[in-house]
Amino acid sequence: MDEYLNSKSMLAPGIAGATTTMITGTLVSQFGFPGNYTALAVSFMLGMVVFSDKTVPMLQRAVFYLVNSMIIFNVAVGLNTAGAAVMNTNKVQERTVETVPAPEARMPFFSPWF
Repeated sequence: MDEYLNSKSMLAPGIAGATTTMITGTLVSQFGFPGNYTALAVSFMLGMVVFSDKTVPMLQRAVFYLVNSMIIFNVAVGLNTAGAAVMNTNKVQERTVETVPAPEARMPFFSPWF
């Protein structure tokens, strides 16, 4: 339990959650997949890392798999919610700026790449 609760091991779910958010965001924006189910599937795929450790009994690995996958999913949902809140805040500010005619057209930072 000491190894699970230290700061080094808690960095892994954060990185896995950020990776899940990045993969899910790409799949949703490019292919129109449903975000919630895509994030859940990606988090369960990243959670399969626990099965690489053969020293732990299979039942314990299955429990770790479920718990870790849910933690990864929750981190990904939290990151997505925070990002959406920031985007909504920026859109409100853009609307107030766009009412004033600007001499040059500005392209928003988060714009389509393709």
